Amino acid sequence: MKKLFAPLIVLLGLAGCATPQYRNAQQECTPAAMRQYPVVNVMQPVTRTRAVQVPTGESRCTTVQTGNVAKTDCKQIMRTEYRSYQEMALVDINDPGRSAMINACAAQVCQQRFGNADCEPKK
Repeated sequence: MKKLFAPLIVLLGLAGCATPQYRNAQQECTPAAMRQYPVVNVMQPVTRTRAVQVPTGESRCTTVQTGNVAKTDCKQIMRTEYRSYQEMALVDINDPGRSAMINACAAQVCQQRFGNADCEPKK
């Protein structure tokens, strides 16, 4: 059950801006796509990106005067850089084929029912 549920979550997440009718068409198409492209998880290296704070070379200083003593505090100004790295992850190697089949099937169902591939109701 868990293997079947994960692709549905991904599918619904990708269809976030689709019409309810299109999402229904996708749900109708999913069982056949799951039979043809079952979940096959394998460990593969994947490229990920992480945000890293790096110094810009500039600083921002503030000085506080207390009587005859001045205290200056400086902080480095940082910027965000995005760096890629590799890690091993569990990947469903059938997901691209399954998603393509679901989307093609949904577009066909929408074309038959609504006259367009997006299931946009006629106005």
